[in-house]
Amino acid sequence: MDTSDYKVAVLTRVAEMRAVASGWDALAARFGSPLLGADWFAACAETLCVESNLRVVVVQLDGRLCGVAPLVVVRREGVEWLEVLGASVLYEPTGFLFDGDEALQHLVTRVVGLRMPMILARILSESPLEATFRRRTRYKGIMLGKTTASAAYVASRGEWEEYFRSISGQRRYDYQRKRKRLEQTGRVAVSIERPESLTALPCILEEVFRIEGTGWKGRSGSALISNERVRKFITRYSQLACERGTLRVCFLEVDGVRIATILGIEQDLRFWVLKIGYDERWARCSPGIQLTMETIRYAFDSGLDAYEFLGSEEPWQGMWPRNQHNLATLVLYPISLSGLQAFCRDCLRVFFSRIA
Repeated sequence: MDTSDYKVAVLTRVAEMRAVASGWDALAARFGSPLLGADWFAACAETLCVESNLRVVVVQLDGRLCGVAPLVVVRREGVEWLEVLGASVLYEPTGFLFDGDEALQHLVTRVVGLRMPMILARILSESPLEATFRRRTRYKGIMLGKTTASAAYVASRGEWEEYFRSISGQRRYDYQRKRKRLEQTGRVAVSIERPESLTALPCILEEVFRIEGTGWKGRSGSALISNERVRKFITRYSQLACERGTLRVCFLEVDGVRIATILGIEQDLRFWVLKIGYDERWARCSPGIQLTMETIRYAFDSGLDAYEFLGSEEPWQGMWPRNQHNLATLVLYPISLSGLQAFCRDCLRVFFSRIA
């Protein structure tokens, strides 16, 4: 496709993604999220999918990257779908990148031209993606949209003491009571480390995985130590973030014994929580809450704009006054054989679930 001065291509190799990484990151900077950066999707491509399934649509204007749709082909019940790379495995907020309405129009037109059913999960509700897709798919398919679980964040501009006082009195009391209980068992220390050596990183990550796998996540099989695909992704992305200097590894210790951990990214004036875990033997002291409180305070003291919990908003985050990113999921059934198959299968699934 070559419309006016815009050129659109579909990348199907990781090397092709790396070749446009600088322009990709320049676009991602406009959106202020490392989860849209070249490193994030390169790590997804290297660890979560078969390379030949990549369908990364890029738009260029005069040699400058101005739009990216990081898509991948996945097979569900015999039907091939398009989805955002890594979305169904990591379940993090995601989306397309573009620097204007015209670039977005070209991007969506090419994606629709692939004539495959598509799921765009966990995109921002206020994104122009839905309106653009509805215009471009008129008479070419069926577009459905629905809200999905929001992602919480704490606005960390201002004074920490003022924010701490805004937490309900009962929750402050519970937090301070458990902190005293923890201090009665030994010397409590919090570290927020910036790993600078790739040589030392494997040992650090091994400790993160160990702590995260000691609780209910380990028993349920959802811990990183039990999930090889996600563990490989976290390891690879941590390596790339370490090279950039954005990786943060946080530990809560009692007498030198690490009992809670947070793996995060500090970028775009925000702290992003990738993984959190704690040793369940210390559950009566709520070490996860203790460490989260300390890292939120770190965001305030460092002058960051926000502390991003990522994932889906959960009840335990109710400890802190917070805001939400409203998210949505879009589903496209194009007028094609695969689109018809996908639509019929989904209709049958809904029908039988209602009967059940």
